[in-house]
Amino acid sequence: MGGQVFANIKPDGVNVPRLPTELYQKISQDLTAKLETLFNRVTTPREGPAKLDHGDIDFLVEGIRSKNEADIWFTIKNLLGAELHLPRGGSHSFGIPHPDIPNAYVQVDVELCPGNGTPDSAELFEWTRFMKGDADLLQIIGICHRPLGITCNDRGLHVRVEEIEPYNKKKSQLFLTRDPNEAMRFFGLDSSRYWAGFRDYDDLFNFVSTGRFFAWVVFDHRVEKSNDRSRQSKRAMYRQFVEDYMPAHQEAGVGKTWTRQQVLEEALTMFRKHRQYDEMMEEHRMKEEEEALWKTIRDSLPVEGNSLTSALKALRRRVDFKDGQPFLAATCLDQTPLWTKAIAADSIGATLDWVLHNWQMAKRLEKKRAKETKETAQSSAGA
Repeated sequence: MGGQVFANIKPDGVNVPRLPTELYQKISQDLTAKLETLFNRVTTPREGPAKLDHGDIDFLVEGIRSKNEADIWFTIKNLLGAELHLPRGGSHSFGIPHPDIPNAYVQVDVELCPGNGTPDSAELFEWTRFMKGDADLLQIIGICHRPLGITCNDRGLHVRVEEIEPYNKKKSQLFLTRDPNEAMRFFGLDSSRYWAGFRDYDDLFNFVSTGRFFAWVVFDHRVEKSNDRSRQSKRAMYRQFVEDYMPAHQEAGVGKTWTRQQVLEEALTMFRKHRQYDEMMEEHRMKEEEEALWKTIRDSLPVEGNSLTSALKALRRRVDFKDGQPFLAATCLDQTPLWTKAIAADSIGATLDWVLHNWQMAKRLEKKRAKETKETAQSSAGA
């Protein structure tokens, strides 16, 4: 939070001066040694290039040592000697006394890595360190590649399946990797150049623009979200890339402009994800077929409004299948079966005829069940 998280914690404010690099490094080393007594893995994500001073010290931790699990944040507070403490979800901010300035503090942010204690914890720790390193690097990579269906989130690198994304963004994400080197290889970025670090903003921006999918025209056609605009107003590196670097480098990425479909095919091949993709698309096709069938049923019923809604609800709750044939269940079903999976393709017409002959009975059965449920509830309440 750049040393600002405690700004309003006291009426007269809290003095959190920016730290010169030498002092920042010394305090970081001291606190790392302390935190390593509580966690299996501790790191400070790499700062942005050419940073002259620091508003806070960020730590990423993972693997709580068993004896400290009861109240880990209280334990951290005592270990660091913090006088201020603000919880912020999976990240907590601590204010420790400044070593040189009286009545001043150093802000220390400690984030517990996603997946802490799970079999994926080691991989997620390295991925999260990559995601949080170099200030806004991954956000810049993200905004440049989002139109191509590529997403980096706290669980790894994903490609979004275009057909599924409109109705379920989370389900549309096909996991590719959480190995930083593999991710950079996919983007066509030089991992050795990344690990060597960047001299300044332009060096970092030039690195991003060398990626094989990078294209000015793709960036120019991006659809900005509210958090993109917020980041642009608050984050200097991100703002400089969007407002200065890209307008001045319209030749960046000139050459092959990849389509979203081409990127998808490249991802499936490189990460051997054809089976997972086929399973996602099969589920998508079944969903579309099921929706199309229910639309046909809706259009065929001779009722409208609330009566139509009740009829459809009754059919979903009461109709089951045996050997591909529909029948009215004696009791309400726990889960609506997939009709398109239960009936043969050549018997859809016969099933629709059956619906037209039985929807009213299904509705009566459901109405009777609702009445009995209400009476039972009233009887229990009066007992």
